[in-house]
Amino acid sequence: MNSGKVKYDAIEIPASLGEVIDKGVERGRRRKRLSALRRTAGAAAAAVVILFAGANIAPVYSYAADIPVLGEIVRVLHVGSGGSVTDGAQTGAQSDGETAVLTFTGASGGSLSEAPAYAAEHFQAPNRIVLTLHGVRGADLEEISAKLLECDAVVDVYRNMVLDDSAVGLTIVLRGGVDYEISEHANPGTLSFSFTESGEASGEVYYLRSEAMPYSETLGHLCEQYRAEDASQVKTQSGGYFVAIGQYGTKVEAEAALELLNETYGDTGFYVSSGESGEVPVE
Repeated sequence: MNSGKVKYDAIEIPASLGEVIDKGVERGRRRKRLSALRRTAGAAAAAVVILFAGANIAPVYSYAADIPVLGEIVRVLHVGSGGSVTDGAQTGAQSDGETAVLTFTGASGGSLSEAPAYAAEHFQAPNRIVLTLHGVRGADLEEISAKLLECDAVVDVYRNMVLDDSAVGLTIVLRGGVDYEISEHANPGTLSFSFTESGEASGEVYYLRSEAMPYSETLGHLCEQYRAEDASQVKTQSGGYFVAIGQYGTKVEAEAALELLNETYGDTGFYVSSGESGEVPVE
């Protein structure tokens, strides 16, 4: 007799196995639905971007690859990442009123030949760039804010709560209807921000948000908790902060996203809110 088959037939099947399988299948379904909604939300956000773009100036959205140009330019992008691994870098800024440049020095002084590793994201409500610099342990926020604010396109600059002490996060808030381009340079390593008018912003963007809170580690922890959802930090007119998730073209899409978010994480406390490109939330 096949002893392996005897042992197999003798295995006792737990009474709760069916329930476990059902729960696993349901989790799989929820993840699949959430993934599909994220793709839909991405398409809606792209549609919003097109809606906001003016007819006379071609937008420069998301150059993903290096651009083979002569000189010291390494790459040009709208959203994405670049730079090189470093540690202990310091960050300052310069401006001519139209273009702002982030400069970098090493821990022992002297300009870096390459920009530190960085990632740039863009959100529409309010219109803002979220920039994260890695391997940076010091940033002159007053200088950076002052230089960026010399550009008419920029209305606010604030530091994001990042729990990694070797990273610095900045949000650059732009006027509605303003587009931008980031150029990474080498020798010395810098990041240059240029701005263009893309036409009057119009249309309402929906998103999910938390309650407002003070600037503290709680803000950073909440953003980390929803990192997979591309969570970002928003400063309100009254000086509070909240975590925002997603960009949706309609309230119905945002409500569906909220339902899936709560199914995935439990009761999150998030709710649906909205705004236009140039509108900073009051509280």
